[in-house]
Amino acid sequence: MKIQIIGGSGCGKSTLGKALAERCGVPWIDCDRYLWKDTNFTENYPIAERFAMYETDRAACDDYVASGSVRAWHPDGFSDRELYVLMVLDERQRLQRLYDREYARFGARMLPGGGHYALTRDFLAWCETYLTEDENAVCSLAAHKKWLKDAGCKTLELDASQPTERLCEQILAAYGDGTA
Repeated sequence: MKIQIIGGSGCGKSTLGKALAERCGVPWIDCDRYLWKDTNFTENYPIAERFAMYETDRAACDDYVASGSVRAWHPDGFSDRELYVLMVLDERQRLQRLYDREYARFGARMLPGGGHYALTRDFLAWCETYLTEDENAVCSLAAHKKWLKDAGCKTLELDASQPTERLCEQILAAYGDGTA
């Protein structure tokens, strides 16, 4: 089983990826771990270190559920996937989830005058471009739809507002293992 889940920030990729991997007994690869050295999301790993972590993860498992993408720095990453899943969510709901997540992580530090305010403001502003950027953007709906179109494997687009268990069932049915 090789499944990759993509979508805009805040749509539930990590939650779904972790749940699906646990249900199927395969490793879960959270692509965010390749980007950030710290839990404050202020320092990125250099590209060479990202490649090394990715190669280690891929060598350690034949099967996987990956949440997120490495395409911006490794265009051939996860090219052996068998199912490519795009999560879509109402934009207001997605942006509210992001705001709530930022507040849960950083509290008042994310508000004006707080030490994480500028980073949070910039991150949320970037997230707001998901629907408006074209297919050449690092993370946009247009890019994600193009990736699915060009995937060369089974693809699935899901409404991320559904319960996680229902999303797992839909993925497994699309994958074709008969457990859904």
